[in-house]
Amino acid sequence: MVNKLHLGCGNDIKSGYINLDIKKLPGVDVVHDLDKYPYPFKDNTFDVVEMHHVLEHLSNPLKVIEEIWRISKPGAKVIISVPHWSHFTAYSDLTHKNYFSSSLFIYYEENNPKYYSDKAKFKIMEKKFSATRINQLWINPILNPILNISPLLTELVLCKFLPVSQIIFKLRTLKDNN
Repeated sequence: MVNKLHLGCGNDIKSGYINLDIKKLPGVDVVHDLDKYPYPFKDNTFDVVEMHHVLEHLSNPLKVIEEIWRISKPGAKVIISVPHWSHFTAYSDLTHKNYFSSSLFIYYEENNPKYYSDKAKFKIMEKKFSATRINQLWINPILNPILNISPLLTELVLCKFLPVSQIIFKLRTLKDNN
């Protein structure tokens, strides 16, 4: 059986997942404040962990990422989406505490120094810019391929002219036995 976790689900309830949120909403399986540690799960529990537009609201992203690593099985798939720092909506929500670029996970990769953590390691499988958070919007098939030509080009030049609403990271959890 594949164990899947959706952190900070809100009203976006995913079938086949344990849906966790700070509020007891319809479909929420576990009520927990993601700024409280440790999370209410054992080490190496989940094959898939998803968190969409939640990390920017939390006080300690470093600790959150370590907790995601802790509760993920070796080789687990982790998908995290965050608003891009250049988009006006990143600053329009007064509950946003953090702003992110495409290099968010650079110090968690296995060949980088243990700058943030002595434990947590991930392999970045994919990172994508998206013009909007709504995947089916007609503009995404036009703008997304341009935005994803080069993260450096996008963040230094293109984001001044083209909207970059979010970054979606697909990671694989690295632990000593994988």
